[in-house]
Amino acid sequence: MRRLVFLLSLVLATSTSIAWIEKIRQHDMHSPFSKWTASVLNSTRAGDPSAAGFPKSKEEYTFLETALLNNVLFTNLPNSSLVSLIDAFECVTVPQHHVLVQQGEHASTAAFVFVLASGLCTVTVDGNVVPEPYGTLTPGSIVGELGVLFNTTRAATITAKTETVTLYRVDADTFKRVLNRVIPPADQSDLFATIDEAIKQVAGTKTLYGGDIIRQYVPSRYWLWTRWAGTILQYNIKTTLFNMLFSFGFILLARRITNDQPPFHMGLSPNKTHPFIERLTIVHKLWSYQMSLTTFILTFFLNQSFGFWQEIYSIARRIQGRLNDFHVLLATHATREEDYSYTPAAEKMMDDIGAYSRLFHILFWASLSRRFQVLRTPRGLERLASRGLMTSQQLKILNNLDLPENQKHNACLEWMMTRALKGMKDGGLRDDMALQWHLIDQLCVLRATYAGINDKLTCRMPLAYTHFVQILVDTFCLLSPLALYADLGAYSIFCVGILTLFYTGLLDLAKIFLDPLNNEKFTKNSIYMDIGVLIRESNAGSVRWKNAGAQLPF
Repeated sequence: MRRLVFLLSLVLATSTSIAWIEKIRQHDMHSPFSKWTASVLNSTRAGDPSAAGFPKSKEEYTFLETALLNNVLFTNLPNSSLVSLIDAFECVTVPQHHVLVQQGEHASTAAFVFVLASGLCTVTVDGNVVPEPYGTLTPGSIVGELGVLFNTTRAATITAKTETVTLYRVDADTFKRVLNRVIPPADQSDLFATIDEAIKQVAGTKTLYGGDIIRQYVPSRYWLWTRWAGTILQYNIKTTLFNMLFSFGFILLARRITNDQPPFHMGLSPNKTHPFIERLTIVHKLWSYQMSLTTFILTFFLNQSFGFWQEIYSIARRIQGRLNDFHVLLATHATREEDYSYTPAAEKMMDDIGAYSRLFHILFWASLSRRFQVLRTPRGLERLASRGLMTSQQLKILNNLDLPENQKHNACLEWMMTRALKGMKDGGLRDDMALQWHLIDQLCVLRATYAGINDKLTCRMPLAYTHFVQILVDTFCLLSPLALYADLGAYSIFCVGILTLFYTGLLDLAKIFLDPLNNEKFTKNSIYMDIGVLIRESNAGSVRWKNAGAQLPF
């Protein structure tokens, strides 16, 4: 009997101690003592994640289950693991401006994974708010799961935006233990890093030219003369120096043959009466004829290449325009309440179509640009879903479609139109035949517009034409040391350098214009377009017109 009383007292004391520690932990989750008690509790619960459970209502459980299953990371979790993870989430409330995640901090075991229950949070990178719609996190968003799962530093700062934010949190140890089965193998870390780099560019957390679609310039002579990065000089300097070195070697050979000047003396022009120099004079005449032909053909080739570059840019902007036109029509014809605010059905319709249009634009450029082609792969699509750029349902449908990787954007385009038609039936959009035909026309124009980019890229310039211009310029530059020595002597080295820089530079510039998306990787960080800017601008446009018409002055 005494033993039984002793055991009951021991159990009661233990449960009371744990409850007391939990109460202190909830009172001040940031104090040093609470961190110590949390570590004690975590070590106690290490054998069974479900032991860390917090009581939840049926509504709370359903909310967390829906939020988790909408993220591709959790779709393959066994039901028992999903239940354990949901039980481990603790509900807390934080005030406005409270920092949930700090950019640059390492996602150590002391970190948490959050699920927003109510309120809004702001996403900032390098002190700048990420462009909409990715700059604001809404209820149901999951925060910090990737950093904890892959043990990396935080890529952004997440701050409470509204007066209070209610959220659920789970500690890193429990989270990683439950998700142990879905953590990717270590040999895929490079692939995921490449995918995340591409996502940063399309979601607005990283730019190539500081947010501009191409590298900008200042119309100042001094500023232009002092540039190096992104100029033709940067990429053409090796060719120029090589030809100057070749010219120097030829001068040494010529002086050895004529024996009229010391090898390393600048001197005057060579003796033109020498038979060797007389032959070089003939080469100079032939070279002069070729100069006229090379100059004309090269400048014409450059003009054609720049025209091609401008066409691609114009088409890219027209794609943006058609997407914006589609959203304007939706926002201006959406059904409204008596106070002219959007009806719930209208808001849902515009949110859905906005998400489809963003996904369409990302996958479209991923089908053309080598920088983003990793996003159209199965792993890339999964990563887009885990980062919240598409839902798990959309991912499942795209994977089930009998379409090649570079054609999946067409499905998203059809979703836009069919969702608008559904909106007419559901009462979210005015059921107007004229509006329906106008939307269909906009979508057909959009399809014809974006199809033109691939058509032009696959037939940008005939091989024979480019091959001929390359040979013409190369022979002209290689003949320059021979043709100029008779008149300029050793000073021909500098003239050869100038001619090589200008002529080969013009040819390289033309070839860069023929590769506006930098798929050939001919140069690094030069004048190709930052497609991420187009995608980010369209992302903002997908919510701009809805927000602009949210309130009316009548």
